[in-house]
This record gives sequence, C-alpha cells and structure tokens, in this order.
Amino acid sequence: MSKSFEFFFDYVSPTAYLALPVAQGVAERTGAKLVFRPMFLGGVMQATGNRPPGMVPAKGAYMNRDMQRCADHIGLPFYPNPAFPMNTLGLVRATIGLEPDAAEQLRFITVCFHACWGQTEPLDPSDKAAVAAMCSANGFDAAQIAALASSDAAKDELRANTEEAVARGIFGAPSFLVGDELFFGHDRLDYVERMLA
Repeated sequence: MSKSFEFFFDYVSPTAYLALPVAQGVAERTGAKLVFRPMFLGGVMQATGNRPPGMVPAKGAYMNRDMQRCADHIGLPFYPNPAFPMNTLGLVRATIGLEPDAAEQLRFITVCFHACWGQTEPLDPSDKAAVAAMCSANGFDAAQIAALASSDAAKDELRANTEEAVARGIFGAPSFLVGDELFFGHDRLDYVERMLA
C-alpha cells in the first residue's frame, strides 16, 4: 500500500505558505503522496475555540519576526499581507474545484500562496478583480476560477473538509495527518518525514 499524508490548509495562514515547499520535499524524499485538503480555517478555529496568535500582543510581535526568520531559512520571499485576516473562501473553493486535475491544482495552490504571502504587493483574495488579474497573469481561466469559487459542489466539499478537520482533532493550519496521527505546524514536518520513513 502506498504511503500518503494529508495537508489541511487555508491561504489565510502564512505558516501554511511556508509549509508547502517543505511538505513537497518530504513527499519527494519519502515517496509518499501529498494529499491537499483545503479547509476554512475560520470555521475550524471557531469550532475549537482557538484564537489567532496576534490576539496576544507579545506573541504577535514575536510571530512577525519569526515568520521572516522561517521564510529566510526555507528560502522563500515573505511579505506581511495588509489585508490579513483575508477572506480566502473563493480561493479555497476554487482549489477544491480543481481537484480532478492534480497538476493544475498544485500549480494554483502555489500561485495563490505566493500571491498572498510571497510578493511585495500581496493579494487581497476578497478583491475579485485582483484575483482575476492573478489568474490571467498565471495562465488560468479567470472565468472558470470564478465559477469554481461560487459552485455549490465546492461549497459543500469545503464545509465537509472543515467539519472533518475538526472531527479529526485539527485546530489550526497548517496541519498534517499521517493516518490518524496529527502534526501541527510547518516546523513539525521533520516528524512527519520520520513517521513516513
């Protein structure tokens, strides 16, 4: 039986952005399949009583500095998003809609994370014109992405993913599951790799 691990994420999480290339590296080194599980982080946090780190002032100040350290260590550009906490529902639903084409879905995930956290003028995902421009600039059909973002099927799957995440013990993003074993945070992927190996 082939190995796999699940990546529960939402584009609103900057640490999920940092996790993507690290998780891809784990998949390459272990031969495990990386399964993308988009979820609505706001719903997860509300259901579990979790709070954003920035609500604790000292922790928020630390996180801002630490995010840059982590990005530098991974080798990613990082820019705080002035729209944070952004409304990412449209992007997450569109990501779900692209599931039938795994390569295109991964390309979209990579583009969206970079747009939200890896460029000097970060994307506000609630700005439909800006999302359409991002799509066009990266070879996606903006009308198709907009349709996927508002489709009932994607809405239903996002709700199901979010409810499943909570039921499986997830309280934040990024979260990784190897079977039923939960690992939270981009800095726990070495443990994921050890378990897969």
